[in-house]
Amino acid sequence: MVDCCEIYHQEPPQQKEIKEKPREEKRPRESPKVDQGRINALQILDAISAGDGSRAGEVSTMLEQHASDREICHSCAKAAERISSSEQGLEQLTTVGTMQSLLQAWQTHRNDTSLTVHVRNIVARFWDRASGDNQWICSPAQMALGKELMSGQSEWLADAHRAAVSLHEKGYKTAAMELYRLCIDELEKAHGAENQCALQAQNNLAVLYEECQQFQEAEKLHTEVCKKMEEQFGAEHGDVTSSKFNLAALKAKMGSLEESEAMYRNVLEVRERTLGPQHANTLRAKANLADILRRQDRLEEAEAMLTNLVDQARVSFGRDDATTLKGRCQLAHILALQGDETRHRQAEAHLREVVSRREQKLGPSHPETLTALGRLAFVLECSNPREAEQLNEQIWQRLDALAPSEKRRGRARQGVFSLSLAELGEPEREETLVRQVVERRSSTLGATHPDTLAARAELANILARKEGPEAAEESLALRREVANLSETCLGVEHVETLAAKAALAGAILRSLGPDANPADVKTARAEAEELHLKATARFKAAQAPLPTPAFPSAFAAYAPASNKIAVLAQG
Repeated sequence: MVDCCEIYHQEPPQQKEIKEKPREEKRPRESPKVDQGRINALQILDAISAGDGSRAGEVSTMLEQHASDREICHSCAKAAERISSSEQGLEQLTTVGTMQSLLQAWQTHRNDTSLTVHVRNIVARFWDRASGDNQWICSPAQMALGKELMSGQSEWLADAHRAAVSLHEKGYKTAAMELYRLCIDELEKAHGAENQCALQAQNNLAVLYEECQQFQEAEKLHTEVCKKMEEQFGAEHGDVTSSKFNLAALKAKMGSLEESEAMYRNVLEVRERTLGPQHANTLRAKANLADILRRQDRLEEAEAMLTNLVDQARVSFGRDDATTLKGRCQLAHILALQGDETRHRQAEAHLREVVSRREQKLGPSHPETLTALGRLAFVLECSNPREAEQLNEQIWQRLDALAPSEKRRGRARQGVFSLSLAELGEPEREETLVRQVVERRSSTLGATHPDTLAARAELANILARKEGPEAAEESLALRREVANLSETCLGVEHVETLAAKAALAGAILRSLGPDANPADVKTARAEAEELHLKATARFKAAQAPLPTPAFPSAFAAYAPASNKIAVLAQG
């Protein structure tokens, strides 16, 4: 019998007992540690209000403690920009060193665009104030920061140069010279020695050397600039002719009239061909060339050149334009020097119209108006001395109204001692009275007191109106003494000094008799001209300075005040 198939049956494996593990208590997820000091720092920075200079030190502290923290450095820059919105705030940022610390942080985090914007805005405010507040930028802290900002930062060199030009024009020569040199060094490092901006700064430094009587340095630098310009741009480029113009002016100042004339003629020929005969820069070269001809006693050539200049300026710019009026003043000077009566009347007519037009356009006390009025008084010294004296008195009254108190004349004005006696026809009593005043003031106040000088000037006036050579000689001697003492004791810009110089110039002209030796006449006229020019050149300096613009001012384009400074293309 066959066995049936076995049915295979496997018992399931016996399950092991699974013991329940004790349940672990869930631990809360740990939060990152909170840096309370950092939070506090950000809150402090956010709380700084606009213009609050007292908080500048806190910003410095934050920058020192968190130099590596980009967010805090960004908040510091934002707070510093708010602080810089006031003059006091900007000054505190520089005085306590916040700006220097901020610049270091900026170097560390240069990839932070927002931080960069804040820093640039603060620096723009710094240079804007530096250009408008010359005394501020001259302080050691501001000048040191300015140097640091310029070092290796070509983006701010234009602002630094603008500040140097402003210092230059306002008479801060030492600071301007230092900034010019730094600008030149940094511009040459950044762009090379042939860079046009570097050459421009060198031109301005050469002009400053010239003004500081450093003629050898000025000549060397002007010559280098001119050579580099010509090699780079060609002989007919506007910057090249302007550089030659400046060098020609320096040569004239150094007495090299022939060299100066040759350079001016070259500049004039190029400008007439490239700019046209009626362009302002062409006329400027022509005016300077005419002055060189005058200095060489070639008066007829100078007269013809200036007559042509005035006609062209009138056609191009109009009768009231500054170029036209300046040309007419210069022409009047040449006409008056030639001595004949017809030309003398023409000179007087030119000057009377210039004075009238400048008074209407610029005002009665504008330096250019006073210059023309002074020239008219000078021309009238011989033909109408009484009117010349009246015109000079108008000038000093107008200057007195504008000059700072320390530059005004003494309380005893010329002409007040004995006007009534002169009008009553008692000249001897008038002279006696004024001599007594002079003696009394000399003994009680001293010979150099402004009131004493005014009394001596009045005595010189009285003697000038008397007949005879002895009175004229004493009057001239008194004028010299008053002029010299005024300059020594009161300063070259004092209104009393200006009045004394102008009065001396007129007295020298009136002392020339009809039979005087031609050589003596030439010498005396040259001395009178020099005195007159010194007096009128200081009219602007004797006036009160213009008020400083309110801060912050608009970032307007810079327009140079001088023809020789800042923009070479203007000549």
